[in-house]
Amino acid sequence: MIRKTMELFTRETIGNYTSDPYAKNDHKYSKEMQEVRKELRKLDQETKKDGGVVDWNRMLNDFM
Repeated sequence: MIRKTMELFTRETIGNYTSDPYAKNDHKYSKEMQEVRKELRKLDQETKKDGGVVDWNRMLNDFM
């Protein structure tokens, strides 16, 4: 199931991902949160691959 963009970018999901971004720890979370973490990680890695940085702090403070 592909999530809507707004469902990905919540305080809970961003906080969860940024506090523990490693795929090896995904098993500690619910199946739903594992999917969210996977999608956020994909976005993060694609942005880094292109030489950019996702400003998670700005997303949490400015868009929420």
